[in-house]
Amino acid sequence: MEGSLLGAVVAVGMFGAFQLCGMAVGCACLPRESARVRLLTGSVLGSLMLQWFPALLAFFFGFSPLAHGLALLLALGCGGTCVFVKKKSLFRGFGDIFGAFSRQKFLFMVLLFWAFYVYLVAHSFRFVNGRVFGCQSTYGDMSMHLSFITSLSRQQVFPPEYSLLPGVRLSYPFLSDSISASLYLCGAPLRLSYALPMCVAGAQVFFGACAFFRRMLRTKGQAALAFLLFFANGGLGVFYFLGGEEGNFSRIFTAFYQTPTNYTDRNIRWVNVIADMMLPQRATLFGWAVLFSTLYLLYRAVFEGEKRYFLYTGLLAGMLPMVHTHSFLALALVCGGWLVFDLCRGLGTEEGAVMVAKGAVAAGLPVMCLLKDLLRSRGLEDSPWLLVFASVVIVLCLGLLWVLLYFSWRRGRLWEIACTWGLLAGAACLLAFPQLFTWTFRQAGAGQFVRGHFGWVTGEDNYLWFYMKNLGLAGLLALYGLLYCRWERFARYVPALVIWFLAEFVEFQPNDYDNNKLLYVAYALLCCCGAEFLGDMLKKLPFREMRGFAAGALLVLLTSSAVLTWGREAVSEYELYGEGALALCEYVEENLPPDAIVLTDTRHNNEICALTGRNVVCGSPSYLFYHGLPYYGREYAVGEMYTRPEASLDLYRNLNVDYVLVSDFELHSFDVDMGQMDRLFTRVYDDGVRVLYKVEGAV
Repeated sequence: MEGSLLGAVVAVGMFGAFQLCGMAVGCACLPRESARVRLLTGSVLGSLMLQWFPALLAFFFGFSPLAHGLALLLALGCGGTCVFVKKKSLFRGFGDIFGAFSRQKFLFMVLLFWAFYVYLVAHSFRFVNGRVFGCQSTYGDMSMHLSFITSLSRQQVFPPEYSLLPGVRLSYPFLSDSISASLYLCGAPLRLSYALPMCVAGAQVFFGACAFFRRMLRTKGQAALAFLLFFANGGLGVFYFLGGEEGNFSRIFTAFYQTPTNYTDRNIRWVNVIADMMLPQRATLFGWAVLFSTLYLLYRAVFEGEKRYFLYTGLLAGMLPMVHTHSFLALALVCGGWLVFDLCRGLGTEEGAVMVAKGAVAAGLPVMCLLKDLLRSRGLEDSPWLLVFASVVIVLCLGLLWVLLYFSWRRGRLWEIACTWGLLAGAACLLAFPQLFTWTFRQAGAGQFVRGHFGWVTGEDNYLWFYMKNLGLAGLLALYGLLYCRWERFARYVPALVIWFLAEFVEFQPNDYDNNKLLYVAYALLCCCGAEFLGDMLKKLPFREMRGFAAGALLVLLTSSAVLTWGREAVSEYELYGEGALALCEYVEENLPPDAIVLTDTRHNNEICALTGRNVVCGSPSYLFYHGLPYYGREYAVGEMYTRPEASLDLYRNLNVDYVLVSDFELHSFDVDMGQMDRLFTRVYDDGVRVLYKVEGAV
């Protein structure tokens, strides 16, 4: 856990080398882009290299130092080749990078957001006086991610398995954690291994979104507004904490998950992007790091004629599934929406198509409200028929696509489409399908991930009221913006409607809430639409002072919920592991083999799997259930092995249990028969609170 100074230097050096190699490739492939965009895209490529190169080589050499050494040589070969071939133009424009901050002042705001995010990352995982602390948003998820990081680096098994459920292949998008496992394998401290890639990915998200918003919108002011609407998102939840009894407001900073953007008692579920997505959701963070740069390239390809960017988009998209599957799906839907627009544009029917889509927006909102009430009154919010309905709509859309392709062929555009969209689809499918069939589809099929469900997590609320109080003014701006904007602008936002429709009828994980990983991509596009509308409305005010006052008042209303939520994260402190747990982990790391299986209870903050990388018989159901894993039998077996050890020797044998931990957690969870434990097994560790037994010989 503590690592070493040499290990930290080696890990940081390797991470930096991959970043530099990625930047060399990015600068070589995007010679027409500004130095900022080339460096940003190159940084994303560097992270992807560190995620993918060791993983590919691990199929042959395991997740070992050898695999990483070869991966580094491969990265150096790619970067060195680009430097050699493009050495004269590779560093063009680098001297003007800092000048961009004087021309685009809102880049300082982006930098400030990133600096605050770095603080939150550091605050969310801290060793203090021999104890490990997390913050509010990471208290739940961080232990799971740590178990992936430590088990992958310690056991070095590939394809990796769940240390939370030994013998079951890890099908979660684990590349978001393997990048930290690579640093931990080098000997870096666990905290550095966890935090460094997150800080870099945070910069990629912030600056990638900034570049994308700037390209989507007409002015720098609109891009800055879109950035604020997205990252400082928060609805009307703040009003629930104003007035009322004493302490109503202060509980934002003291209670657990009672913030203006995450207050389930009032069904406030549209959580803040920074505090509740980028900080605890590592797959989302690393997925967005790739997604925003990819959307930038796709926009340039579709709307600005950079045809070769179709191939780049396809390659980046193809690497997304095991980084973040939801981002891959969202990107596919964006491609679908813009493909239809591109085909209509080629046929000269784009203006009519947009008018139809605008009519669907105007009519769709009341229809969704009525549908919500109808389905809820009949208990059909969860129904396979909703999946059938969505499937029929998808088939009809595919039929429309084939019709458009047919007429495009009649006009002689088929070769052009094949060399652009066809190249994108081919590259994406070639890279993505092996991942989907090796990992994603296996788990999704076993866990019944895809199912019909209406209304995300709207619950008992009226459909319109739920989104009004959750999205707040940003939702109204986006809605009016869709109806107000000209057809050529509307076409850019069409994918948001496609994503939103699908996410409201189909769920892609057992947890209803997780569909927000799709909805937030749609929301990013809608933030552009809302910012454009707000910018245009402010320009119509007669006096500059009036415009400034109105903009300031609106920004306070738009961001107050987010700012209070950030404040809560900045001061929150929850103990995950105490001194005794860390002392036990030191013993385990020094004395237990990396693939040992330890019997523990099913608490989520399990130090054995999170901090030592060893296996436990059954991890927390709060993780396993939402991953669609078959854990019920093992969960029952855990209780039997603790309460009736002698009668459960067959279970110990069948589950390959090597050690048994009995601590205050296990004593609280089960009626542990310590007498039988002492007769059957050997105590190898005992600090007065925690006893570790070795099972050897008894089974």
